Amino acid sequence: VSGLDVPIHGMFNEQFAASTSEEVRKTFNTKRRQGEFIGAFAPYGYKKHPDYKNNLIVDENSAPIIRDIFTWFLYGIEMHGQKGVSSMSMNGIAKELTERGVPWPASYKRQQGFKYQNPHKKFKECYWSGTTVSRILKDRVYTGCMVQGKFRVISYKIHKQIRTPEDE
Repeated sequence: VSGLDVPIHGMFNEQFAASTSEEVRKTFNTKRRQGEFIGAFAPYGYKKHPDYKNNLIVDENSAPIIRDIFTWFLYGIEMHGQKGVSSMSMNGIAKELTERGVPWPASYKRQQGFKYQNPHKKFKECYWSGTTVSRILKDRVYTGCMVQGKFRVISYKIHKQIRTPEDE
């Protein structure tokens, strides 16, 4: 065994890792262009199709909550037979959902048996928040548009994320 074996093996391993990373990115980009969902977890209100994991279908258990969130934000809430006079704030919606005992998205996913960790929280989330409601209201998936790949990593070696330009 010569002293050149380690650097040569290292160079081949480096090239293999780079080409594998490129192939995975190409596959994901192809799936995105074809309208396939590539996320690990479906957005709240949806679930992955049991036979076609890259397709989303409405989750009939959580979809009514999504509908309520949009209705309350736009028109307010009906209380004791009277319509709300104005829309509700995001914090107001979060408070209403919490008071009703509705599981927040991360909790709901865990109740469904998924090992889900919320990437937006540094501490254990235990209730609905205005931020969660805001994220739902702004997510284009609820208008029928699937937007994926909002961020990408610089390279397979540098895991820093950068925002993908909107035109891409």
